[in-house]
Amino acid sequence: MPLELRDVDFSDGATISPVYISAFYDDPFNKTQFPGVSFEKLLAGATYRWPRNYCDPSAHYKKVVDTDTGETVSYSKWEFVNSTAGDQLRRTGVPDGLVAERPCTPEGLDDAYATEFSAKVRTIYHRHMDGRPHMRLKMMGTLASHRRRGAAGLQLRWATDLADREGLACWTEASPAGLPVYEAFGFETKDAVVSKLAESIGGGLYTSTCVLREPRRNLGS
Repeated sequence: MPLELRDVDFSDGATISPVYISAFYDDPFNKTQFPGVSFEKLLAGATYRWPRNYCDPSAHYKKVVDTDTGETVSYSKWEFVNSTAGDQLRRTGVPDGLVAERPCTPEGLDDAYATEFSAKVRTIYHRHMDGRPHMRLKMMGTLASHRRRGAAGLQLRWATDLADREGLACWTEASPAGLPVYEAFGFETKDAVVSKLAESIGGGLYTSTCVLREPRRNLGS
């Protein structure tokens, strides 16, 4: 079952959205952010937001496909900040005349919890990255049935190779499970945000680690 990295077309929303929700549905941090929200409701929200997310001019999606089955098993969303490197990456399949819906808060989100978390992450991010040309990984997820097969590595290899060619740093916030993968690609811990988990799922703490990878060579070297 070989895996292959591909660009994402607008029509891929029908397969990307289920991967997105499936990858994070059982994560305790997600359960705390969306208390009691069903899989179906989360999927409907992700599908509704897809046109705007895909058409975001700062963003670029990648996907990993199982070439034996044609199934999309992983995806990632990257932003290019203070850099024109992303201009070479084209969006395809966007219907003529499409008017994407206005941004909206996902239904069922614990807004106070999410706002507090986002504010802490934003403070750390700006402290390290303001003014710097960089790539920011906004999200990456893999179906549980296909983890540890190298899907994340395919996407991180593409990103870090591009970043090195363009002299860009890379930034993301890693989950506890994902942190070792980022470290294997040269990301280093800069800070962390520790969040309380809902008592309804057993409580405890959840650490989101802010990681940075410096380019391995400078542009033009």
